[in-house]
Amino acid sequence: MKRINTTYFAILGLLRIKPMSAYELVKFSKESIGLFWNESYGHIHKSLKQLELEGAVKIVEETTSGRQKKVYGVTEQGCDQLDSWLAQAPEEPVMRNELLMKVFVAKESQIPQLMSYIKAELEGSRGVLEVLAGINAAVNSMESKQAQLWLLTLDYGERYIRMTIEWCEHALNILSKEDRGHRYE
Repeated sequence: MKRINTTYFAILGLLRIKPMSAYELVKFSKESIGLFWNESYGHIHKSLKQLELEGAVKIVEETTSGRQKKVYGVTEQGCDQLDSWLAQAPEEPVMRNELLMKVFVAKESQIPQLMSYIKAELEGSRGVLEVLAGINAAVNSMESKQAQLWLLTLDYGERYIRMTIEWCEHALNILSKEDRGHRYE
């Protein structure tokens, strides 16, 4: 069965929050939902063009002086499509983690390199946790059902990052031991 292009629905959902340009969509998504959804500028730009052709979004502001900027807003038709998608059960997530793939297929001689990757993941995850704490403080000051929904997704992200930190620490402990047997405790 073909998977639904969730990029379209993510764009519609973000535009329902506020009208944005393609660049603003990329920036906003990195700062808010980047832990579980991200796309390149090119993919978002292409998707916006398709959504515009289908009537799901429209240009609500356009500047031509200097750098051209098109700000898109979601149409009533786009809101209907988004609501229809929201009413469907989510598809099973597809997990892709290059670090885990490298750990799985590496040879013992590559353990030092893997450890450097794991250390980088650990430090990056700690940094993300700090960023999420700042976002949490900002969103926590809002009092609305929408803020509660955002806090729930933020909570998932924080828990996921904490699990990643815990796994990285565990993996480094295991891989740093001289006896690299098959037993994990």
